[in-house]
Amino acid sequence: MAKKILRCNFKDHWSHFPIIDLKIEDIWQSVPSVDFLPYDNRPFKKNLINDIRKDGMHFPVMVVKTSHKELLEAKDKWEDKINTLPFWHNDRNPQSKYQWSVWGGSQRVDVARILKYTHIASAVIPSIAKAVSLQKFMRKPYAKRYYEK
Repeated sequence: MAKKILRCNFKDHWSHFPIIDLKIEDIWQSVPSVDFLPYDNRPFKKNLINDIRKDGMHFPVMVVKTSHKELLEAKDKWEDKINTLPFWHNDRNPQSKYQWSVWGGSQRVDVARILKYTHIASAVIPSIAKAVSLQKFMRKPYAKRYYEK
């Protein structure tokens, strides 16, 4: 399959974080994909697909290079709100293998996959906590379109 990249409106950096193009298949999606908003059952995925087809992607997704240990800690904290952890595990040294994980943009990763993109523009964030803290900033321009009743 030819390389097809879902780019964002930022070239090399977003908010001082470097942007790289990652293979979608290499990214673990931290939260489940949703077709409808959970709090009022409005369509979400269909609207997001249409918006990305029409306007592309404004912000990069936020990814963290996480160890299994960090993902286990996240699972303990957020429990069923996040997806089942990736399969790999190293009992001797849970820090020795890393996984790109998305902590802002899981729905866009899913839509990119649906639209047959192979890569997605990704801002590399240093920690899960930092990525989670930036989510409100990233969602703010789209609050009326997607999140407000």
